[in-house]
Amino acid sequence: MRVDTSKFQYKQLETYKEILELHHIKIKTLIVNIINLVFAFVVGYFLVVMKVERIMFVGIIFMFVVLFIVNIALYSYNNDLYNNLKFSMYINTIGEYIIAITLIIIFQTPSMFTLLFLAYAITAIYQDYKAMITSNLALFVSGVLLVVGFDSIFSIPGSTSTQNNFIIVFLILFVLLLTLSSYILIKRKTFFYNHLAQIKESEIRNMDVLIEIEQKRTKKTLDSEEYYKSLELFSRELSKKIGIENIFSRKIQLLRDLKKYNSAEIIEKYSEYTQDEINELKILELSTNQKIRNLGIKASKTQGINVTRKEIFSESQFKSFKHLNDKNYVKIISFVVFYCLIKIDKPYLKELEESNIKDILLNSEYFYRIDRDIIEIYLENNEVFDTIVNDLLKDRWTYEKNN
Repeated sequence: MRVDTSKFQYKQLETYKEILELHHIKIKTLIVNIINLVFAFVVGYFLVVMKVERIMFVGIIFMFVVLFIVNIALYSYNNDLYNNLKFSMYINTIGEYIIAITLIIIFQTPSMFTLLFLAYAITAIYQDYKAMITSNLALFVSGVLLVVGFDSIFSIPGSTSTQNNFIIVFLILFVLLLTLSSYILIKRKTFFYNHLAQIKESEIRNMDVLIEIEQKRTKKTLDSEEYYKSLELFSRELSKKIGIENIFSRKIQLLRDLKKYNSAEIIEKYSEYTQDEINELKILELSTNQKIRNLGIKASKTQGINVTRKEIFSESQFKSFKHLNDKNYVKIISFVVFYCLIKIDKPYLKELEESNIKDILLNSEYFYRIDRDIIEIYLENNEVFDTIVNDLLKDRWTYEKNN
């Protein structure tokens, strides 16, 4: 029997999670920078109204300008955009507190202390563990250093020095509560990303199962050249039907040549395409990748099926026979139904031999879709399953077909 490697079952989850998070972190980066732009105008207005020294005004505005330039540079650099935006997130987090502390030191009034909480609120938009830890530490350390180093800011006539101690205690409690609430929100976001990534992984694995079973059953592999010929014929007829020039033939030929030539030769032969366009077509190359085929399978299996957002998670729970909360007899009944369906000769699916069934169950992705104990029961009692099929279901199925 195949070695259990279930711990590697979702090895692509991190990739899918990065793709999901990249989409959201782009939006969050734009939101933070828009808020910073508004913040810069408000600060600039108050600096002008209060007629602060020119050097201070230029220094504060320069900090904002540097922050914007760094964000624009990292956002526009497409190579490894995910890590670039992560780096931008940390720079924004630290930059917000540097600007807030500078303004507090310049004006030295208790009301300016709220700028630290404004900096925290802006950076909390990211909902990231490391950004949260950085922001919370910066909030606490900055607050303590300001209270200890600039205690005159918070001094009230007639009050004692214990007031500063109360402020530090308040900061400790406040940061702890913020950390707890942020952790809960980030945990929920992470669960959401993990679940969506598992849905994507399960979807691709199920399509791999269908392709793998087809190869085991028919003993044939996909003829990519024949596929390209059919695709070219389809594109020709489609172009003729809608009355346009066949713009697909050149790209289909490029797909064929990707298997024959190296990258330099492809670029030279198809100079009208950019490197990015060629890289996108490489993903569609049939003999190396399964993307085109997967798209076809998904289109054929999901036609006419509408799943609302509320149903996405519940739908994803029933992608396999592997349900930890189900009782064994429920799993056995489910497996028996599945086994009988593939053992009966049907118009849309011919009967599979016992050897083929075992091969599929033990040496394909289905091995990870069924609990190990159910597999063991099947191997030890497969004659019982055959009895059910032969003595009852096959006779009944033949009777219904003939009548």
